[in-house]
Amino acid sequence: MKEVSLKDKDLDPRLEKQVENARKSLNKNPAYAVDILMNIVGRNPGCLEARKILRQAQHRANKKTRGSALTVFFTNLLVNKFFTKFDFGSNRKAVESSAVEGLGSAEKKLKVNPDDIAAHKRLGMNAEALDLWGTAAFAYEEIRRIEPGNIHNIKALMKAYIEIGKNEEAIGIGEFAYKANPADSEIESLVKKASVAQTIEKGKWQEEKSFREKLKDEEEALRLEQSGRAKTGESVTRALIENTLEAVGKEPDNLNHYRNLAANYRKLGEFENALEWVNRARKTEAGMADVNFERLSMMIHREKMTVAQVEQEAILDQDPENSVARATLEKLKAEEHVYRRKAAADLVQRYPNEFSYRYELGELLFQDGEVDAAIKELQLALRAPKIRVQALVLLGKAYKDKKFYDLAAEQFETAKSEIGGINDDKKEVLYELGTCFELQGDMDKAMDQYKALYGADIGYRDVAQKVDDFYSRKNA
Repeated sequence: MKEVSLKDKDLDPRLEKQVENARKSLNKNPAYAVDILMNIVGRNPGCLEARKILRQAQHRANKKTRGSALTVFFTNLLVNKFFTKFDFGSNRKAVESSAVEGLGSAEKKLKVNPDDIAAHKRLGMNAEALDLWGTAAFAYEEIRRIEPGNIHNIKALMKAYIEIGKNEEAIGIGEFAYKANPADSEIESLVKKASVAQTIEKGKWQEEKSFREKLKDEEEALRLEQSGRAKTGESVTRALIENTLEAVGKEPDNLNHYRNLAANYRKLGEFENALEWVNRARKTEAGMADVNFERLSMMIHREKMTVAQVEQEAILDQDPENSVARATLEKLKAEEHVYRRKAAADLVQRYPNEFSYRYELGELLFQDGEVDAAIKELQLALRAPKIRVQALVLLGKAYKDKKFYDLAAEQFETAKSEIGGINDDKKEVLYELGTCFELQGDMDKAMDQYKALYGADIGYRDVAQKVDDFYSRKNA
């Protein structure tokens, strides 16, 4: 399914007129606008513009009809109580049917309370299932407005932004979230992915013969050029860099100038220049005490390595038998791992009480098969509240690797108790905990975990097969 635009006349003209009437009714009669737009998005789930106007109407109508705070609380409690993630199955037709139904169900809940986070989440998940990534991004933006610190939602929003090409926005919210969660490798990975996509897109832009050829309408191209709007994103960034370089000369101790230079050079894919300005910042008196520049240096180094790897992967996509590209790619991956491990070890040595750094070092040690050394770091990483659950999970895996299944189960049990609701982290914990009980021969306890996971996500790994096999043996 694709998203339709009123601007491009993708919608039936009669429905366009209804949307416009609803827009005009927002202030005087928002409830009327809600009724019109609910019908339109129900029949045209890909019309994002109508959905955005609907959300405005719901907010305004809700202000006029909202009862007491207590009434709203219990209404949302009832709505959220029955919110579960759909299992869409493997049939595409069934997927679309269930997802469209899910969008409608979410909108009904938002009609009651436009700030219902569970309903926005449901809207986003079902939009993803329909490849309506603009709609998914809109849903996750609403959650971010209500709960700006919701890290799972920030990741979902970053993924949606990357899908629709809003890579700069993804990088922006990702870097902000990464400062608060420095050991969250998924956020770092998403920032890298967005940066790579941005770099590749910039390259595609430059490969075109001219700006004029990007536009079908020659007259429109001329109008844009004459009005000065034909400036590319690169030229704007270059201008910002020039302005900031002047500012550095006037205020050499202002670290914001160094940050801006590094950010803009990253945007252009000029990683060496970005690193140069980060290193200059670290030589200033204030920069020496700012650990964020150290982390930024590491991120840029890794971005540079990732882009180099993507270039080799692109060659292999075109020529899978290219042995030079394959060898280069393997070498780049090995160099990245060595760099990450050395950087993590340096951070731990210099900041021994910054326990989040212990997690990254422990993760890398575990990957290298140095399990005992990894356990030592992960036990200390448990003291960092922001990455405690991640450390518990990895510590459990390390114990499991040593066949200390009872100790492993203890870590997963603790992690399970500290994760609210059902998300990807909770699913992994349930599966790992079930595996530990199974390896100890306690199938009853194992099945308690597998069945809980089965009820939340039947398609998770091989949990369906495990449950089916258990009941087959039991019935036999």
